[in-house]
Amino acid sequence: MASRNYVKRGIKYFKRNGLLKTAAKAVERLERDREEQDYVPDLPDDETLAAQRDHKFENPYRFSVLVPVYETDPVLFRQMLDSVGEQTYTNWELILADASADESLRSVVREFMEEYSLICRDSFGTINDKVKYVRVENNGGISANTNVALSHATGDYVALLDHDDLLEKTALFDIMSAIETAETGSRESDSIARIMAVFTDEDKISEDSRTYFDPNRKPGFDPVLLCTNNYICHLFVADTNLAKSVGGFRSEYDGAQDHDFILRCTEGIRREQILHVPKVLYHWRSTKGSTSENPDAKLYAYEAGQRAVADYLKRAGIDAKVSNSEHLGFFRIEYAKLHRSVTSLTHETFCEMEKMNVTMPRQEFVMILGSELSPLDPTYIEDMMSCMNFPNTGAVTGKIIASCAKIESAGYDVLEDGTVKARFEGLSRFFSGYMHRADLDQTVGAFPPDCVLVRTDAVKEWYPAIKLREGYDIYYTPKAVFKRTAK
Repeated sequence: MASRNYVKRGIKYFKRNGLLKTAAKAVERLERDREEQDYVPDLPDDETLAAQRDHKFENPYRFSVLVPVYETDPVLFRQMLDSVGEQTYTNWELILADASADESLRSVVREFMEEYSLICRDSFGTINDKVKYVRVENNGGISANTNVALSHATGDYVALLDHDDLLEKTALFDIMSAIETAETGSRESDSIARIMAVFTDEDKISEDSRTYFDPNRKPGFDPVLLCTNNYICHLFVADTNLAKSVGGFRSEYDGAQDHDFILRCTEGIRREQILHVPKVLYHWRSTKGSTSENPDAKLYAYEAGQRAVADYLKRAGIDAKVSNSEHLGFFRIEYAKLHRSVTSLTHETFCEMEKMNVTMPRQEFVMILGSELSPLDPTYIEDMMSCMNFPNTGAVTGKIIASCAKIESAGYDVLEDGTVKARFEGLSRFFSGYMHRADLDQTVGAFPPDCVLVRTDAVKEWYPAIKLREGYDIYYTPKAVFKRTAK
């Protein structure tokens, strides 16, 4: 497995967070490494690739793949080019904005074009018609250089690709397929929704291209989780007109320019217009000095990300402060306190009220907590209530620790059959979970009946189980922690 610079990273983590948290992080990291030691991406076979190349879409959108280039290793650069040339979906254009000091990479591009022009001839023209090599005379940084590429985009969608990363061969096909399926479904339901953004799962690939590791399996679009970190990251695809209308990329957020861009692209569109393709379709290159290999390498990037989130919250009219968490690149959101009336009920009392058909209180908020749950956060009501600052929040839940010191629930997921599954059930209370998500604010599908703060005007029905009105979300905050006493 690729070196992760564990010792160096561990020392820096220790200086920030102390011995106990460092020890817990080390144990958790080793456990995850053991779980993923045999990881290999789910690569398609030749039959699947051939079928995709022969497939005809009803409305084949064109993708503009944007690649800002700067002093790239020629070998890795060529591998990136090949990953585009080998796409099974061929309605694309590749735009390379090269700000390197010389034009040495131009010959690599020429060789690539010559090799693929005979192989990739199709109804859209040859690859020579689809590759745009643009020289950027004055290097303006990654945002400015990407904007140069964006200005040359003529496709329906833009896809962001780093100069030494790799696309899976089926990436554009799988995205096009997801878009067509979603838009066909929306037409059939009389709810026309042009797909405006798509993102996929990703993993990392070693510098020698021999090892894949750290697969990032992502949830669907979650505006709350996106404020805590750029979990969308790679591969992100956006409607070209949308990308240009938000102003492209902003240089003041270089290092976190993708995070800022994604926040601005997604803030003004409906959630049904944002698709998640749950497949690893992007391989993020891990090289010495890169953030994928060593998160401490680019601390400025995390500072830029913090500012990007703060800017997003300010645009949304949300009174909140953003600060770094103990995990680099992950943020804490502290909302302004809300001073509202609240009725506190034990879960047992709430159940008795149902049996007696008692009308619920008229206060703005109702806190329901089981008598077996002891809050470890003395200001839990205040902290949970502050999360109501985030738009469309109808209920807030917290983290429940079982008597065995493991997480009982961190909110619930709703499965396809309608049943619920507790998030991070069985995880040590001292661990942060997969991609640190047990420690991050996020929306969840459901809440435990004995640990929830609800706003009464968001409730559709109280009995036999609380249901929220359409359009309201359930917010999970890891700050509100409760311990269940042994029965």
